[in-house]
Amino acid sequence: MQRTRSRGFTLVELMVVVVILGVLAVLALFAYRKYTYAARNSEAVQFLGAVRAAQESYFQSFGQYCGTLQPALHPAVIPFEAKEAWNPPANSPWRDLSLQSAGRVWFQYYLVAGTANQNPPADAPFLPAEVNGRPWYWAGACGDFNGDGAGQACSGALSNDRMASKLSFFETSSVRADVVSHHEGQ
Repeated sequence: MQRTRSRGFTLVELMVVVVILGVLAVLALFAYRKYTYAARNSEAVQFLGAVRAAQESYFQSFGQYCGTLQPALHPAVIPFEAKEAWNPPANSPWRDLSLQSAGRVWFQYYLVAGTANQNPPADAPFLPAEVNGRPWYWAGACGDFNGDGAGQACSGALSNDRMASKLSFFETSSVRADVVSHHEGQ
């Protein structure tokens, strides 16, 4: 008697296929996450560029930069799960600079400024000698894309390694023309 043997997939072959599909799914997820983070980060870079242009225009008109030593934070919290509305209060430097967002924002923005006789805060990205008796400003953006920042306020003080690894941070100032960035987990 001769037996006919039907050929099918073995359990090992099926497991190899499942593992390959799993690896491909993980790679696709990381690529998607990287793409969404890059899109969010571009918001901060573009908005801080607009802050820089608005501050220079304000300086040309009034001889000083807009803002005070007390940081102007907006929105009130660092967005995590959804974008926050951009609607700064009437007495805010953000309104004085006529800065508008194209819509809702993924970052909490802050702005600090001083006159020629005021020293910048200790955590500013420049030294008092660098402003050397000139008016100055410092603007930044903080984002928390994975929710591990636990509602921290954006201050720019990323000397704390624990917070530096939990927030994405961007800054610009009157001293440097570029936007400096630090990304979560780096």
